[in-house]
Amino acid sequence: MSSGQYYTDVFFVDSCESVKIEVLHYPPTIIISATWAWDNFCRWFSNKGHDCYAMSFRGHGQSTKTPKKDKWWSLNDITNDVSAVTDAIIARTGDKPILVG
Repeated sequence: MSSGQYYTDVFFVDSCESVKIEVLHYPPTIIISATWAWDNFCRWFSNKGHDCYAMSFRGHGQSTKTPKKDKWWSLNDITNDVSAVTDAIIARTGDKPILVG
């Protein structure tokens, strides 16, 4: 993959009249945000044909709510959550995702 190219695979599909169509395979994208601010970006990526996953932090969206005393979580907690989501996306798609957020 050269600089500026984010696709992970290139393949060609035979069309009519001996025409070969180039297809670029991009990795899935995980949007990491505690707000809905990234919603439009997710829609944009999806409209461009990319698999896009939006991750809600613990305590946000429908993720597990934490007790009030545990309102603030550690960087280690966040790292573990992002890692778990990344592993789930890899298991689901077979591709290492791009993280945005």
